[in-house]
Amino acid sequence: MRLLCIACAGFFLLASQQLFAAAITPEEAKIQSEFPKAYRVNDKDARKSALSMLDGAKHSSSWKMVYDVAVSDPEADVRLAAVTVLAKEPARDSSVAHMVVQLFNNVKFNDTEIKLNYTKAMAPSEFKYEMIYALVDHISKLRYPDVPRYIPGSSSGTGAVSNGNAKQIENVKKIRKEFEEILEAFNAFAKSDCSTAAKDTPLLITKWFQTNQTKLAAADKELADKYKKEDADAAKAAKEAATK
Repeated sequence: MRLLCIACAGFFLLASQQLFAAAITPEEAKIQSEFPKAYRVNDKDARKSALSMLDGAKHSSSWKMVYDVAVSDPEADVRLAAVTVLAKEPARDSSVAHMVVQLFNNVKFNDTEIKLNYTKAMAPSEFKYEMIYALVDHISKLRYPDVPRYIPGSSSGTGAVSNGNAKQIENVKKIRKEFEEILEAFNAFAKSDCSTAAKDTPLLITKWFQTNQTKLAAADKELADKYKKEDADAAKAAKEAATK
């Protein structure tokens, strides 16, 4: 696929970074030890509430716990709650964004409501590149059909009744609405210049990504490098303070 090929350079640029891995704090380790008991209950609302324990977690092992809930919980709204928590985690690199994209891609193409909800959940993430790529790839496969002219129903002398094309029009309007909603959710974080739904929007959004992919990948790399330096400086300062 052409879109996949043009995205490879930016993706591998991000994946090749040597990122700083901080040690887990005692406080977060304690939360991790308490989470299974809070989560492993039958009540789905209680399971959703348990996820708040890991909201704001800073260690990758905590993010993996949230990811596992998003993959395996039997209830769709609990899985969505996990995706929402995961996307908000204060990641210092693109690893969380990668997990969220995996979850998005695992949703069936025609599960439009879940796709939309996961797209909305992506908005808080600072690392945008892989999310934008995934949504461009998805939107490029959608369509925005014209609403057909209404043909009224009719009846024949035999008593047979035709309902016209009212149902067809209803279905087309539903497809258009779903397209408009996911385009709006995408632009909430992508800020593309393709904000108006039209028949050629899937093509235009692909061209927009082709034009901007290098800049988008560079922005993620710059952010990751910034956090890596801050974390290294903080670790150095802590080490120096401990020797005084």
